[in-house]
Amino acid sequence: MAEKKSLKDQNAWLIRAAMIAHIVAFAAVSMRPLQLLGTDTRGLMVKLQAAALPGSASLGLIVIASLILLGLVPSALRDKLVHLRWSDPLPGCRAFTEVGPSASHVNMSAIENKHGPLPTAPSEQNQLFYRIYRDYRDDVGVLDAHRRYLAARDIGTITAMLVIPLPLLSWAITRDGTRSVSYCAALLVIYLLCALAAKNYSRRMVEHVLALASSRRKKAPSPSEGRGPIHLKSAGAALRE
Repeated sequence: MAEKKSLKDQNAWLIRAAMIAHIVAFAAVSMRPLQLLGTDTRGLMVKLQAAALPGSASLGLIVIASLILLGLVPSALRDKLVHLRWSDPLPGCRAFTEVGPSASHVNMSAIENKHGPLPTAPSEQNQLFYRIYRDYRDDVGVLDAHRRYLAARDIGTITAMLVIPLPLLSWAITRDGTRSVSYCAALLVIYLLCALAAKNYSRRMVEHVLALASSRRKKAPSPSEGRGPIHLKSAGAALRE
């Protein structure tokens, strides 16, 4: 049986594609328009395809660059960057006071009947949401929303890290302030779009988990599954896996 890929492994090609897009955009901004118009488009596409081939030196550099960029930003900070919230950024922190009640397909009464009085404190909501999430994390809809969230979050994080240095480098090369400012604005817009997408995907994941929990019977714990303290792990860990 083939080894199951993690969600981050499944998103690896999207991260690489985003890195290649940033490289191409930077080259386009840093080159003069007449040079771009005179470029052999067919030759350029061949070079880009060669750079994306597995085992190529260019792809290796792209993979290393993406690993370094993402490694510089902890998962908790990535969540804050894309949710634009410094404290309790994940929607699991508002699962029972905001996300669930606003979703028409979630029966909050059924969830309360299963789990007792629902918490209102953000950290306690996140902890209870993770307990519920564990029973449904392999559902196709949950996996899809989770994978899309991680992809949008990581691409948004990389873009946020490039908003200042790439336009400055472009200005150093071209000495064209207007073009560099426009490039900076474009990167900022891309980051905000990624943040919006990530926020929507993570909220969709929470809604889907709660909808499943409110429409199915609670799964009995297996004998080997202990009832350890729930504060050891939270929904934040789930979204960061």
